[in-house]
Amino acid sequence: MPAQRGVARTGLILAAVLALCRIASLGKEMLVAGRFGAGNAIDAYALSMLVPALAMACYLSAIRRGFMVQAAQHREPHQLAVFTNRYLVQVILFSAVVAGIAAWWLPDAWPLLLSPHRYQMLAGELSRLTTPVSLLIVPTAAVSALTGVLNAQHSFSRPQWTHVIPTAAIVLAVLTHGTTDGAAPLAWALLQGTAIQAVVLSGFVHRSGHRYLTAGGSPLEGSLDFVAVVLPFLWLDAAGQINVLVDRAMAGGLPPGRLSILYWGSLGKDFLSGTLVASMLWVLLPRFSEQIADGDQAGLRHACNRVVRFSAILLLPISSLVLLAGHTVLPELSLHQLDSSACRRLGWTLAGYAWGLFPEMAGLALVQAVLILGRWKHLAAIGLIGLLLPNLTLNLLLVGPLQEVGLAISTSLTSWMMLAVASWAIRNTIGLDNPRELIYGVLLAAGYSLLAGLLGWGVALCLGTGWTSGIASIITSAGLYLGLSLGWPGHPDARLAVTSWRERSAERHHGN
Repeated sequence: MPAQRGVARTGLILAAVLALCRIASLGKEMLVAGRFGAGNAIDAYALSMLVPALAMACYLSAIRRGFMVQAAQHREPHQLAVFTNRYLVQVILFSAVVAGIAAWWLPDAWPLLLSPHRYQMLAGELSRLTTPVSLLIVPTAAVSALTGVLNAQHSFSRPQWTHVIPTAAIVLAVLTHGTTDGAAPLAWALLQGTAIQAVVLSGFVHRSGHRYLTAGGSPLEGSLDFVAVVLPFLWLDAAGQINVLVDRAMAGGLPPGRLSILYWGSLGKDFLSGTLVASMLWVLLPRFSEQIADGDQAGLRHACNRVVRFSAILLLPISSLVLLAGHTVLPELSLHQLDSSACRRLGWTLAGYAWGLFPEMAGLALVQAVLILGRWKHLAAIGLIGLLLPNLTLNLLLVGPLQEVGLAISTSLTSWMMLAVASWAIRNTIGLDNPRELIYGVLLAAGYSLLAGLLGWGVALCLGTGWTSGIASIITSAGLYLGLSLGWPGHPDARLAVTSWRERSAERHHGN
């Protein structure tokens, strides 16, 4: 059963699927860029896509996670079916209202949001995009809601694969319509692809055993109680969005060319965060919710301990390798207008982001536990002291002297602060399981990663500059970390992870 898979294995498989979907999306973006170039059509398309993106950021993501928390408390099949149907109806009805408001308000909003000159240039394209992007909110909401239902059943990779459907629809629209009709065919294709994706996901949910026609009273019943569950998720999402706005405002004052370097560096960081970190958090939320529903606080403490230690053995060496690549390989690049000096700054920026991978995963995992426990005071402290205040303070201190690299380092240090505050919150609610063992495991992984990084650095210094030197240093560093963790002297968490993986593989082999 999917629910019996190990968290680490399921998370890594989901991370691989997410990475492949992102690569497919990147290919689509390159095709669109190659056909349309940088012009008014794509500018208008990018602006209009903010509408469904804001819907996802402002409420859909929080509602999906709130459902997974509540679903764990409905163990009887009929009750779960009724609750799920109410959730689906409420999300789609609310999103239909939002879509109607967007369709009515957007024509009047664009002149207010854009300068007169810019609006005059984009008005024609924006008018053709208003209807499809407004309607897009509804299937986007359906996809998010149905994905939440499947995630609550511990099905993660299968629904994620369906994201290639909208991507394929856009590619087909580009190949068949060309550029004569502007960006409107792209928006309509995305709408159709997302609607097909929602239909496919609804079939997945039906085949999982859910019955859409289960009788259960008014579809709006219990909506206020559900809002109370969602509010903590909305609060933390709002804190994250405020941090993004602060970062963008600070980035607006960077010298010419530095904003592009920051953007490319953040894309690299987002690729890692959006695959490894996001996948683990998706897998953990329903498991944490079930432990709370069962009253198993000891199990939740143990799970938090294991997640932090697994994050350390996985992400600390990756951070070390990214740091090494940023200082050895990227400075050797030169891509047409992107000279070696810009590539060097890009390497430093990516290295600045790399410091925050481990605390981001570990901290957000602990935050998930606090969210499920429903501790409002601790969540307020995490949002203010762990996210908003350190990000603003560090940006003010670091952006001036270090520019885009300072913004990257500020993001990483904020993640460390979030981990510290989240650890305090867990310690003051359910307590930490074997804190000495946890600290030992993290410090050991950090020490091995540091030794491996220093050896790689030494190899790069001995071999000199160049691609060969950089790649050799990365391979050497990775090999040393694996040798230290799995060989001598060894890391207990790394060995346990490999042993568990082998045991589950053997169980599946014998089961087949």
